Amino acid sequence: MGLACAVLPGLLGILLAAALIGAGTGLITPLGFAALAAATPQERMGQTMGAAELGRELGDAGGPLLVAAIATGAGLATGYTALAVLIALGPAVAFAVRAARLRQRA
Repeated sequence: MGLACAVLPGLLGILLAAALIGAGTGLITPLGFAALAAATPQERMGQTMGAAELGRELGDAGGPLLVAAIATGAGLATGYTALAVLIALGPAVAFAVRAARLRQRA
């Protein structure tokens, strides 16, 4: 929703985007790390949490670079839209893979 607001023209779109993206990031990071910690065997905890932190750092650096690269040629709204689509693909692929695995077990 935050990225969708970012493509709205004017100050209201930017303010809504900042608030929603900030709230989403503030919620998803600790919840995601807690879920990983709960599902990881104790002997693999360091490796799992290290990989999670590396992925978070990649997103912190890669997201703005992706938006900037696309925005240079196609405009800021297109850059934000591309990032929103890319972010939405992650959960969509995860749900599809999980559904396929559940069907194989049945």
